[in-house]
Amino acid sequence: MNDKMFGLMEKMYSEMQNGFKELRGELKEGLQRLEKGQVKLENELKEAKDILFDGYKQNYEKLEVLENKVDKLATTVERHDIELKVIKTAK
Repeated sequence: MNDKMFGLMEKMYSEMQNGFKELRGELKEGLQRLEKGQVKLENELKEAKDILFDGYKQNYEKLEVLENKVDKLATTVERHDIELKVIKTAK
């Protein structure tokens, strides 16, 4: 009876070890897939960040150009106002 119990326990232990070995393999594969997915996601986020930064930079440069034009127009309008006042007072 003890030999049968021992044999059964040996068989159960062996099956458990095989199961654990299989489970470790599956976990390792899953971890590798996760790591690949993380790297891919990091690359995609970096690309998106670079694209957004480029868009921000282009918008900022355009705003600077427009701001300079508005400043020039404001200066011109002020000068014209002064010239009109001079003309009106000269009459």
